[in-house]
Amino acid sequence: MQIIKLTKANIQMKNGFRIILVVNPVEITHSGLMRARTFIPLFFLSLFLASSLSAADLPGIWYNTSRFVEFSGDGRMRIVLKPYYAFVYEDNGWLPCRVTETDLSGVFTLFIRYAGEKKDAPVPVAIIRDSLFFRFYRKIDIATDALQPAATQTATAGAQQPAAVNLDGFYQAAGNAPALLLYRSEPETEFFCYYFSGNEYYRIRYWAADVRPKDVQAHFSGKSSTLFHVPKFIPIDGVLYTCITSTGTLLRNFESGTWSITDSSITFKADKIVFEGTAAALMKPSRVTVSPDGTVLAFGEPYLVRSKIMDLDAEIKAHNALRRPPRKPIFGFMKLDFYWDEIERIRSGK
Repeated sequence: MQIIKLTKANIQMKNGFRIILVVNPVEITHSGLMRARTFIPLFFLSLFLASSLSAADLPGIWYNTSRFVEFSGDGRMRIVLKPYYAFVYEDNGWLPCRVTETDLSGVFTLFIRYAGEKKDAPVPVAIIRDSLFFRFYRKIDIATDALQPAATQTATAGAQQPAAVNLDGFYQAAGNAPALLLYRSEPETEFFCYYFSGNEYYRIRYWAADVRPKDVQAHFSGKSSTLFHVPKFIPIDGVLYTCITSTGTLLRNFESGTWSITDSSITFKADKIVFEGTAAALMKPSRVTVSPDGTVLAFGEPYLVRSKIMDLDAEIKAHNALRRPPRKPIFGFMKLDFYWDEIERIRSGK
């Protein structure tokens, strides 16, 4: 029986999944019976690899409506802007960028060295299939006291989602960067975390605070006298966030309600408006994206998606060489007739 060595040559990416390519399955073994036995482990091995993303999946070209972002395999990053209504692609050069992996598959931290700075800027990022998010949540296992049975809700999160994912649990904010810019961006001053229990949700506000961190938990009472526990402090890349102003652990200010999934969009219905500034945005259906293993959650559209462009330099050169017709004037041609006698009278003060 021959053994196939798994290398980058026979492992490719397709929609965020690793696919093992076998050019000629007959060469695996000369026995038909053994061939079937050999194919099954390879199939399950491919499923195992599909749920695991590493830093090697980040290099490539990503884009949105305002920019391209390219990550190289040798620790560099560049941003190509699309100014002037995307008539021009503007390359801003390469920046040093190293990537470190976390304990979650598909979640990394970018350390970008911007021009004129002596320290790297940390930027947490999550990859879910071919989408890249800077505002996302990670699922945290926290004990719950006297948890009552509740109806189970699941999220499918798009046509590419292979199976329903149960959202029960606490989702802690893990990204505090608003975008990927040409300069160091200021971290978010506040964010919300979510606790899902059946078709119920609890929304908790965290804000940046200059306090001493402690490994303690806050608690609050939900419906049916259920006692929930959440972290009182959340550190994200040098910034400490808290959900309680005092030294206590009882959380009083939170929002509760129900949620539902329709056509890959999540809708929240609050029992009572607690956070006025975000009430309108919360009521609108929002796209929801969940990682295959259910440990990473993101709301809204991704900041970047993977591009099919293979050579960004060639794309920039070809795009900037295009000659476009002048834009149509906002106002059409008008033949104006001025009352010069009246204008002269006004000028002379008569």
